[in-house]
Amino acid sequence: MIARAAALAGAAVVLALGLTACETTQDTSKRLSKQGQALLKGKTFTIATANPDIKVTSTAVLQDPNGTAAVVELKNGGAAQADVPVLISVSGAKGKQLYTNAAPGLDPSLVQLAAVPRGQSEIWVNDQVTATGKPKSLKATIGLAKGKAPATLPQMTITKLAFGSDVSGVYARGTITNTSKVAQKRLVVACVSTSGAKVRAAGRAIVDNLAPAPTPKPITFRVYFIGNPKGGKLACSAPPTVFAGG
Repeated sequence: MIARAAALAGAAVVLALGLTACETTQDTSKRLSKQGQALLKGKTFTIATANPDIKVTSTAVLQDPNGTAAVVELKNGGAAQADVPVLISVSGAKGKQLYTNAAPGLDPSLVQLAAVPRGQSEIWVNDQVTATGKPKSLKATIGLAKGKAPATLPQMTITKLAFGSDVSGVYARGTITNTSKVAQKRLVVACVSTSGAKVRAAGRAIVDNLAPAPTPKPITFRVYFIGNPKGGKLACSAPPTVFAGG
């Protein structure tokens, strides 16, 4: 992970055809590494009551020389929800815990999902797992929503998905469009590559700003992966983070 981040340090990672900033997996890693002192502050993240409406449908943990990523797929059987906590525990051989995102000070996107629409599934990716060892399993618990979501959430459309590669490895690029009248901030674009039920690779990017519809210029994002996405089916999602204008 560190080597790949360093390789991108001098590269242009703002890929919007406008001037909207798009934070890649490596940018996120670099930014979070500067928040080391913040990890010592605040309260430990816990979930007292499991969410009765949102269920975990599958989990996966991936590791390669660039790092470790956790993937949680969940489905909402109730009304739309916002700021949904996701607590994970990564275990190694003999059930030994290698990582949990319960530590205080993590970026909000690494401990919660911004929104889950009514009756739909979403994928959540944490590509900043600092597992000290080889991961074998992942347990995920979904908590009660901390925010209030409208019945109808703003929608993002992702198109023109394609693989590419550079000196830092294989990536997926695509175009994201805001179909709502609500401007969005710090959208997390989570991507997975799958073969059947198996997750081959996962990663994420952050789009700092996305104008409301009609989006004046196409915004392009780029996601680098943990794992090898080639040969798999690519899927990406970007739940809204802002629900009303003003």
